[in-house]
Amino acid sequence: MRIALVVMSLFLVGCFCCQRANTEEGMPPEVSAVFPSSDTLPENLLRMYIHFSKPMKTIGNLENIKLLNDENQEVIGAIFNHVHELWDHQQQQLTLIFDPARVKTGLVAHQQMGRALQAGRQYTLQIGKVEDVYSRPLEHIFTKSFFVQEEDKIAPNTKSWQIHTPKVNSKSPLIIQFPAMLDQLSLLQRLQLTDSNDQPIDGRVEIKNRETTWHFIPTKVWSAGDYILYVHTRLEDPAGNNLNGLFDHKIGTLKNLQEDEIERIHFRMD
Repeated sequence: MRIALVVMSLFLVGCFCCQRANTEEGMPPEVSAVFPSSDTLPENLLRMYIHFSKPMKTIGNLENIKLLNDENQEVIGAIFNHVHELWDHQQQQLTLIFDPARVKTGLVAHQQMGRALQAGRQYTLQIGKVEDVYSRPLEHIFTKSFFVQEEDKIAPNTKSWQIHTPKVNSKSPLIIQFPAMLDQLSLLQRLQLTDSNDQPIDGRVEIKNRETTWHFIPTKVWSAGDYILYVHTRLEDPAGNNLNGLFDHKIGTLKNLQEDEIERIHFRMD
């Protein structure tokens, strides 16, 4: 009797797992977000990120992703076609690169074709029947429309950031406000918070207000004391400008020839 009950239990668990797997396999993927999230972007935009609700196939997707102008015409050669598509480890974030040779002035591609985006015009990113790992395509074509403004020629600068410290003995977020939007992935990867002894503070990061604020929510309540925010100088804005200078820089104009420098911002909570 005991053996029969064990066998029946394993059978029921197996059926439940198979049913759940089949349900997940049968659900079509969705586009959950596109960054930059703003509906106004610079003419020299360098990259966009597409987030999907499920792990996706990592080849053959770019042919189903198009950039359309305000006359509903495809902008040919706008998106750089990599030999290998740029996916994260979970296969849920695809990075689109706008052809750097067209974004950066002085290069042959820029001189012959100009930038893919023109200030004063409206564009639409159209994501078609890309497929998840179960070969299920998006149920509907996804679109993101945005207006293009003049090129962004101002590099990020930590001196213009505003730090709003929370109350001690609380789990309220530490908030850093930027004067302009920054690159979403950079904000997740190139900032680190430590105490005065260089011990990392555990917590999670949330990017809000169209990538103009960085929220850090601690795992434990804040303690009074000194803190350090480490900022990698490769932290960028959507146009590829970083703390070291402009993406479209002239020779000799970078702040530092070394690209892997770290800036430190010291502040105190009382």
